[in-house]
Amino acid sequence: MTVTIDDRPTYSLTCSTCEHLTGPIDKTCEAFPGGIPDRIWNGINDHRKPYPGDGGIRYEKIAASD
Repeated sequence: MTVTIDDRPTYSLTCSTCEHLTGPIDKTCEAFPGGIPDRIWNGINDHRKPYPGDGGIRYEKIAASD
């Protein structure tokens, strides 16, 4: 699921819990600094598995803080 504001996707149920997310507004992360592919952003592709262009960086859940 993606939430949009002003026709821009700003929230991804998948990516919002990943420690590599760097820019939720512009859909960027350490694996995809030029933009997270829609298939990952929208939860269609499981990014715990390799995806072309991810440089070996995969989804990792944000660690719970104490």
